[in-house]
Amino acid sequence: MTVNEIEARTGLDRGTVRYYESEGLIKPVREPNGYRNYSEADLEKLQKVKLLRTLGFSVDDIRAMDAAGGGDFQDRLRARIKSLDARAGALEDAKRVIENMLADRAEYGSLRSDAYLTQLESGGTALPEAAPPEPEPEGEPEPRPDYAGPWARYFARMIDWSILELLYALVSGGLLDRPPIPSGWGAVLNTVLLLAATLLLEPVFLWTLGATPGKLLLGLRVRGRGGENLPLGDACARTWGVLFWGEGLRIPLVALWRNIKSFRDAKRDYELPWESGSDVISLGGQRRRIAVTAAWLAVNLALMAALNLHYYMPLHRGELTPAELAENVNRYMEHNLDYDRWKLNADGTWTDTFVPSPGTVYLDRVGEKFEPAPVELTVENGVVTGLVWRQSTMMSATDVSYTHGLFVRALSAGLAGASKKENIFALSGLENRTNFAGISGGEMDYGPWHIVWTVDDQSLGTNRGDRYDVELTVTGTDR
Repeated sequence: MTVNEIEARTGLDRGTVRYYESEGLIKPVREPNGYRNYSEADLEKLQKVKLLRTLGFSVDDIRAMDAAGGGDFQDRLRARIKSLDARAGALEDAKRVIENMLADRAEYGSLRSDAYLTQLESGGTALPEAAPPEPEPEGEPEPRPDYAGPWARYFARMIDWSILELLYALVSGGLLDRPPIPSGWGAVLNTVLLLAATLLLEPVFLWTLGATPGKLLLGLRVRGRGGENLPLGDACARTWGVLFWGEGLRIPLVALWRNIKSFRDAKRDYELPWESGSDVISLGGQRRRIAVTAAWLAVNLALMAALNLHYYMPLHRGELTPAELAENVNRYMEHNLDYDRWKLNADGTWTDTFVPSPGTVYLDRVGEKFEPAPVELTVENGVVTGLVWRQSTMMSATDVSYTHGLFVRALSAGLAGASKKENIFALSGLENRTNFAGISGGEMDYGPWHIVWTVDDQSLGTNRGDRYDVELTVTGTDR
């Protein structure tokens, strides 16, 4: 029979049934598909365990009776009667003394402890605190942690992955000056590195702490069937199983399919491929898990936003010297536009960083023969208050839109986009409005700055395209 049938016939919940299985009291058969098949003998044993637990026998007592074949059962029943009698006598003595304390109107601050202790001892029965520890008869069976459901485990793994992504972003954006959130092949490399880090670090956490950081935050623990932390080898096998069968190695669509299938299998109490010999138990309630998950997501989003802000916003903000403006423009071109051939100097000139390899023949690429004109800077008291850039080029409309647009956007963002009052969203608006500056032109106010760019098409009709004259003017101040 299935676990649902066992729950219905015994009145025990699934976690309790799994607990007694982990304690070796029942041994359901594992079908080839991984489902547990409970026998009538398992059902009878669970009913027996439920009865004995309610009568106050411990799991260790029941296990010992199993091992002895029940030969000493009558002796254990008599011993249990004596224990209950002793406890009943102790409770009667305690009740009598409490009644005396009520009659005396005893107060905590002036309590006559010696007198009441003498009354207890005169009853001839040991104090409840001094009696041998006995389990209380309970309406519920053995107090035990809940077995974590699929949602709790999914969110714990999501937190683990987000922690690794945050660490990657800190190293990439903070130390290596690379995009905190990569794209394209960088995203593929990022996934491979995070999978390798998971495979390396997670088994160590499971071996030493019995949980990953995400599971610790949500009050989850991974335990062997005997309640112990997993050995390192078993922890490695479990982590690999999760990444391969549960996560689909994070391959798009494959990962989605494996997540859905694993979720459904867990809901049906199917033993997942990586679970052999281990269980995930919960030490905290659902409200705690929801609160912690929400708090971590908020913190993680805030930190990732701060890293992106640091990476994509201008390096220097507010009033800029010519050297700081040059750094802003060069950083913007490299970080935001993925273009690093021409570098602006503090005097407004440009340096070509492209070094051709000897003997290599290069095809004529877009912008390869383009040479940007110097930037005319207006400087007052060492602070840049405006700039003018005039460029004349023989190109097609498409090439002009791309090449000129890079410089119009970089110069505008490097100066006006560095305003102290602006944020990443305002900068995105500036980027969008100057995106096609190469052929369309335009005019806008951005904070305290006035930006104008014009494009004149001379229409010479050469085989290189038309002649385009572009002029960008940025005036104002961020005082």
